[in-house]
This record gives sequence, structure tokens and C-alpha cells, in this order.
Amino acid sequence: PTLHGENIVLRVLDRQKSIIPLEAMGLRMPQLQLLKHLLEKPEGLLILTGPTGSGKTTTLYSMLGHLNHQHVNIMTLEDPVEYPHMLMRQTSVNEANKVDFVNGIRSILRQDPDIILVGEIRDEPTAAMAIRAAMTGHLVMTTLHTNHAIAAFARLQDFGIRPQMMAGSLVGVVAQRLLRRLCTHCKIQVLPDAITQACLQRLPLRDAPDDMPVYQAGGCSHCRMSGYRGRLAIMEILPMHAALDEMLARQTVMAELQQQASVYGYTTLAEEGLQQVLAGETSLEELRRVVDISAYLQWPQA
Repeated sequence: PTLHGENIVLRVLDRQKSIIPLEAMGLRMPQLQLLKHLLEKPEGLLILTGPTGSGKTTTLYSMLGHLNHQHVNIMTLEDPVEYPHMLMRQTSVNEANKVDFVNGIRSILRQDPDIILVGEIRDEPTAAMAIRAAMTGHLVMTTLHTNHAIAAFARLQDFGIRPQMMAGSLVGVVAQRLLRRLCTHCKIQVLPDAITQACLQRLPLRDAPDDMPVYQAGGCSHCRMSGYRGRLAIMEILPMHAALDEMLARQTVMAELQQQASVYGYTTLAEEGLQQVLAGETSLEELRRVVDISAYLQWPQA
């Protein structure tokens, strides 16, 4: 209820397009290869983070579709099952039937699964069961509500998971956002202004020349005058390695963890978004709407 009546949100799920190939998600090739590398792990916990509506469930099903074949036992526990799939054994959380995440995971572990999808880690018992399943030889995928990948460690600690348990059990953490893709029929090529140029020059992976064009939204009949048509995903992929596990077990500060992770290909959401701006896939205005890039909007030092 609101002051002038009721507010209603309708969530539309297109079950005909539930599984999108990973190659069609709009990821840059280094990110796509890094994501596939994480999915090659036979056991461990893989966490996907992001706000509501950032495409976490769709990405999880795309990952499962990439791994799915007749010799793999994939079991899911969701609230509710959003995308039914014939080749996966899916279960909806149902409090009336005493099927919650904790009891559901405990029952799934008796079904000889290879891959387990837990819809969301919401509390301490669910987090403990997910870690336990990952430690007993299963690949567990789940979602968590954090702003970025590094923050997942602190969030798990809030749920009572000791850093020593995370070390060696985590496969990786992926933070995701969705950006609207510029309409290819009407996007407008412009030269970046001084602030935009300073922002792009701070990218660690690529130097943008002064005349590097960027694009802005236009408007035509193909995009219903919005300037955008379709969406693409940007991901902040944090793969776990022995060095990171050791630092995590020693409860190293997050800044040092992030610095060490960059050695193994970790880039922030802001950096990934700026790369898409340079590629002409989206606009800087759209990126600023979704991702905080204030650190990159500082003027370079003289």
C-alpha cells in the first residue's frame, strides 16, 4: 500500500529463453574463458552475487546448461522453481511440507548428486549446509546478496562461516550486473568530453587515445525511441587460488585480497563496464546508472 493506492510489480519470466548460451551473454572473451575455467572444477562452492533483477538465476541456468549432459546428476533447490527443465531434478522450497533449504540440501546429499544449485543463501544454517556440501565432493552453485565479489567473504562471515572453512572450499565468486545494449540502428558516435576521457584513461588494461569515439543513445523505430535494444551482462569474476586461500585463512584485509586477485585476472565491474563503453556496446550514462564508477571519474594527476 502507498499513499495514493497500491503499488504492484509484475515479474515476467520467459521460460522459452531460460537457458542462454554463455557465449551469447555479451561477455568479453577473457571473462568468458575465466568463467568456463571456474565451471571445470569438480567440487567447491561457486557464488553469484548481485541485486534483485541482475540476472543471477538466468546466469546460473546458463552455467548448468553448459555443464548438463546425460551422465551428470544436477539437482536444484529453489524458492520457487522459475525455469522448469526436463533434464534437471528440481525442487521447490515449501514450508508447508517442511522442505526448507537446510532439510532440502540434507536430502539432496543422499541422492548422489554431482552438481547442486541452491537458490539463495539466506541464513546461517543454509550457509553451513552449502559449505558442507562443497567440502564433500560436490559442485555447489548459489546466490548471495552483496555489492561486489570481495564482499562475499564478509557476508559469509556474518553467517558464521569461518575464513578457514572458506579457504579451499570456495571455487570463485562472480558479481553481475545487466546493462542495456545500445541500439545498433541509431546509436550516435561522439568524441568523449574531458571527464569521460579522464575516466577511460584510468583503465588499467587499455589506453584510450584522445580521439577514441564513444557512443550515446539515439532513438528510432527499432528500439521504440529508447536508444537501447537488448541487454548484456558484465561480470566481476574472482577465481580462488592457493595464494588467495592462504590470505583468506589469515583474514587479510579486503584491499589486499583484491590486489592479489588482480594477478589472476580479476577486474572490477567498473572496469568491465568501461571496456564495454569503449567497444561501443553501451553508453557511459547507462554504465553510471548501474555501477558506481566514481573512482574512475577523478582527474588524472599532473
